[in-house]
Amino acid sequence: MQVPFVNQVFDKDDAKGSSLRLSEFLFPDAAAAAAAAAEERLEVKPLTQGTTNGLFKVMYRSVDASADDAVLVKVYGDGTDITIDRNKELKVHQLLAENKLSSSPLVRFANGHAYQFIDGRTCSVSDMANPVIHRRVARELARWHATLPIVEPKDQQSSLEHEPSVWATAKKWLDAIPSQPKRSKADKALLREQFHYVTDKLLLNGDKPEPLVLGHGDLLCGNIIIQDKTEPTEAASVRFIDYEHATYCPRAFELANHFAEWTGFECDYTLLPTRSTRRAFIREYLSEIDRLQQDGDNAHIPSVSEAQVNHLMTQVDSFRGFPGFYWGLCALIQAETSTGSIDFDYAGYAEKRLAEYWDWRRVHDGSVEGISQREERWAAA
Repeated sequence: MQVPFVNQVFDKDDAKGSSLRLSEFLFPDAAAAAAAAAEERLEVKPLTQGTTNGLFKVMYRSVDASADDAVLVKVYGDGTDITIDRNKELKVHQLLAENKLSSSPLVRFANGHAYQFIDGRTCSVSDMANPVIHRRVARELARWHATLPIVEPKDQQSSLEHEPSVWATAKKWLDAIPSQPKRSKADKALLREQFHYVTDKLLLNGDKPEPLVLGHGDLLCGNIIIQDKTEPTEAASVRFIDYEHATYCPRAFELANHFAEWTGFECDYTLLPTRSTRRAFIREYLSEIDRLQQDGDNAHIPSVSEAQVNHLMTQVDSFRGFPGFYWGLCALIQAETSTGSIDFDYAGYAEKRLAEYWDWRRVHDGSVEGISQREERWAAA
């Protein structure tokens, strides 16, 4: 189903007025639209901003209101069209909704789009280490990877050139970084050299290319919604939101990228999951994929071997430096394009994330001197 487009700019300073003008699309049910069109019954709540977008929960007050009476309005941040393909984002969102992995997109407007609100609470940095939560994250991630299309490249070069993919995105971001940046110390030539290095080591290494899963690509705590159960014995379920960075990638990247996000935007490496925690997560992930792919009669039989867990653990270890490089590139672009509407130190964040890559590179090259806190934590049992 085509997502309708309305040629209207959503004014964050007049969120209620903008929501009223979109009400027939935000609440497509006729009765809901009529109720929402009444200004006194419409409620707009600004949510905590991310590093790129403005978010608003829009609902109308009704005696018999249900969860479907709330929508999320996402207003794109200034300059994000350079780092994010919004057409791809909407296509992925529709695919997710068709596969019951997301709520449905409702409308697209000039500077954003809206979709049905997913009830629950936003995961916090501290929640990430909660075994109940991270087991559910592992299962939901497995559900994504087992349900969505997979690309099987014929060779390593095909994997590198596939679009959309994490590799293609990194190349585009590299191209978009100015040769003489004004707000950072980026050395574009050096970064390009490092991209060739990392793709040679992770991809163009003579091994059979791994399949590319359609990954979330940005599984930080703010993009995880916890839907708590009422019974204390039941595990909480989780849903993922915000699909602007969803793309094809090796599953080892998706996992390494998620583990990197346990440290939050402050990059507190004491929060990085240790080897035993990563192993438990990966075992849960593989077990859930196995369960989803088995026939109903055999679904109760565990069949994930130690060899499978060890293999994916090794792959994730190899990828642990690339997320820092990847998001470092993105932050360098945002440092140049940001207008200040979102209060975030993109240049400083880029330095932190790129330092993660350099820490990995030193260890990968065999250096044993001055091992960083991040690398020490990653190696901890």
